Amino acid sequence: MAGLSVALTRCVSPSFAALAKAVHSLSLKLGRLSNLHLATRIVAAYCKCGMVDEACQLFDEISATASFLDVVSWNTVITGCVQKGRDKDAFRYFNLMQSYYSRYRCDDEAFGADSYTLSSLLSSIRCLEKEPSIGNKLHGYAIRTGIVSSLSVSNALITFYAAWDQLWDAKQVFDTMPQRNVVSWTALICGFARRRGHEEESLRFFVHMMGDYTGQKPNQFTFASVFSACASIAWFSQGTVIISLALKLGHFFNIHVQNSLIGFYSECGCLEDAVSAFDALNEPDIVSWNSLLKGYSQQGRGKEALRILDGMCMKGTAPDSITFLSILSACCHAGLTSQGLDLFSRMERDYGVKPRAEHISCVVSLLGRAGLVREADVFIRGIGCEVGPSVWRTLLGACRVHRNVEVAELAATELLQLEPCDSEAHVVLSHIYAENGRWDMVRNLRRSMKEKGVEKEEPGFSWIDVGNRVHSFVAADSGHPDMYEIEKRLIELTNNIKDEAAMC
Repeated sequence: MAGLSVALTRCVSPSFAALAKAVHSLSLKLGRLSNLHLATRIVAAYCKCGMVDEACQLFDEISATASFLDVVSWNTVITGCVQKGRDKDAFRYFNLMQSYYSRYRCDDEAFGADSYTLSSLLSSIRCLEKEPSIGNKLHGYAIRTGIVSSLSVSNALITFYAAWDQLWDAKQVFDTMPQRNVVSWTALICGFARRRGHEEESLRFFVHMMGDYTGQKPNQFTFASVFSACASIAWFSQGTVIISLALKLGHFFNIHVQNSLIGFYSECGCLEDAVSAFDALNEPDIVSWNSLLKGYSQQGRGKEALRILDGMCMKGTAPDSITFLSILSACCHAGLTSQGLDLFSRMERDYGVKPRAEHISCVVSLLGRAGLVREADVFIRGIGCEVGPSVWRTLLGACRVHRNVEVAELAATELLQLEPCDSEAHVVLSHIYAENGRWDMVRNLRRSMKEKGVEKEEPGFSWIDVGNRVHSFVAADSGHPDMYEIEKRLIELTNNIKDEAAMC
């Protein structure tokens, strides 16, 4: 049997699928499948080779004949299903596991799952996308059985809650942990860094991590998250401090850190620094190229972005949907209407990348900026597939800029069919009517909003870093202590812009 076990150790990828099948057949022929340890290893080998159906079938046969299945056997099939994206099967086996152990154990251990089981299931976000409450139930089970104190389970819970934007639940799990490691800190920092409006909190957690008495040091993933947080709020001064720290701790030249650094420079408008960081990479990956392209996109340098696309293809890196979104956006900001339309037409034909709603929205914005709102409407209707609310919302915004009531009404009708209570559609259409002197339509629209119970969304907000301090501004809010000076300076800038425009 030792020879069979040795052979199974080689079954780590699909290229060894035939070997896994051969070992299974030989074990069956020799009557060795009654050995639970060997049978479990064959299940694991099938999973690693991507043969999940075979793994599940063998496990079902084992569970039907074995006198008792240990936790390792259940964990093997559950983890295998999770790793291959078979999340529903993973949870099916978890439920079977609970029922199975309820026949053998007392009530307080009825589920039989351990920390390894829960960690695997919590990492299975794909299944939880439709039923996030499952994660809450797993958390409850972990508390009841006491395995919530397990470091791996707590880390998985933080990651799960952060992925679902339940940041304070993630923070509560973090605060109650008896011990933490770099994964715990990174999961929390990453969760807050990805959520708009919580970037500063992410950076505060990073500072607390550096001062933690247990001596936890950030790794490459921690630094990548922190640079992303600095990029989101364009906090350049704080980012430069973190660069020094990444150099000191030896993580600066890691590809994940470098990619985040390129994104940081791009978001802060330091395109030359972003290019320098990119050029320093020995083997840039698709994330590197996309991070660089985002900088060109934000500065509206469409021609350069198109040249970068040619360069990345020449170096053997295939563009993805994010690549095209950045380049289309760059063309949009640069007013390269024909080039943008040509690129969109070649996405799927030449590169095999199917356009998504955000690409269609970008083309609509491209046409809208050129004043071609009717053409944008025709473009949407000629796509040949259903488009989401974001596309019609983009067209509606373009109609407001060009005061096109006719197309605006068409776009609003389509949008409200998809989202009847969309406040933005009502508000933008109301503004378009008002700007065209259609006050009767404004009153009718407001009356309709009131009857439907449609309320305006929360106002947007923005940040600016001045003197190493981030200032937040909310739309229509005048509560800033220096608001008088700010408004005075804005008036001066506006007048200067008008004077410059008059001279052109």
